[in-house]
Amino acid sequence: MKKEKMQNIALSLSSEIISSYMHSEPLHVENIDGYEITLYDEKRVLLYGLDVGDIPLRQGFYADEKFEYFIDLSPQLHHGVKYLILKSKKADKQVLKLLQDILVVAVFSVGLIAVVGYFLSKMFLKPIQNERVKLDKFIKDSTHELNTPITAILMSIERLKKEKIDEKILKRVDISAKRVQKIYSDLTYLLLESENQNIKQINLREIVENELTLYEDLALKKSVFIHKELDDAFLSMDEVSAQRLFGNLISNAIKYNKHGGKMELKLTAEEFSISNSGAGIKKEQQSRIFERFYRANEYEGGFGIGLDIVKRVCQKYKIDIEISSIKNVLTTVTLKF
Repeated sequence: MKKEKMQNIALSLSSEIISSYMHSEPLHVENIDGYEITLYDEKRVLLYGLDVGDIPLRQGFYADEKFEYFIDLSPQLHHGVKYLILKSKKADKQVLKLLQDILVVAVFSVGLIAVVGYFLSKMFLKPIQNERVKLDKFIKDSTHELNTPITAILMSIERLKKEKIDEKILKRVDISAKRVQKIYSDLTYLLLESENQNIKQINLREIVENELTLYEDLALKKSVFIHKELDDAFLSMDEVSAQRLFGNLISNAIKYNKHGGKMELKLTAEEFSISNSGAGIKKEQQSRIFERFYRANEYEGGFGIGLDIVKRVCQKYKIDIEISSIKNVLTTVTLKF
């Protein structure tokens, strides 16, 4: 293939030399990319180009260690040219140069794409970032505004308990207020989880018992029987994070339990487990229940942020979390410290 190409180029050049001589035109040789052209007369006097050294001047293809040549005798002394020599670098060097050129073009292209991509991403993401800042500000403002009426409601409930008011109505208001308070606490934690954290050695048993107290009215309303076996368990973590961790697990175990169901809590120095006798969680849903805003069912309220908080706290404090569920029998969440 290479020989044929060099032969065709040499024959074309020889034809141009003969044609220019026949038309009484001066000798003119056009450069061919990738090749060097040398012309000798019959006595091997250099007429054009660079001397090729001591190579045999006979018609045909010739190659040495560095170069490849095609010697053509077709000019037949037109313009005094006896030998036309086409010289080319060997194929491996040409391939190497081609690869180098490709590499340069590829690097330049990648760099250009990266630069263009960077500016396009900045241009398109800026409106999204602005909207996110607005959303964060709205949520912060909303949670701040929620705090005042929640506090007022809870204080009013405490005062009403001292008066002769229907206990059922009072419990409904109390449970509703605590639900709103939980939403407020979860939103506040999501927004401010990296702020004002005081990590210290805390007794998880005290945290679990306090959170159980907060949700005992909700458990009574659903007639959920609670069995607990709580040992002292000490862990270095932020107290608010611990409250959100166990509070969300206890709240979900009650919320998604059946009426008259059972809930069991066990705490040791190595692990905590909480079980309920609700409808259970389908196998295909178990890998998604810790996603933010994901809800496994629609018959219970919520925003789908509780288990996302549980996952965040576990990741932060290197706590392993496992879940197992048998439909309509038992669902268990286990934390391993």
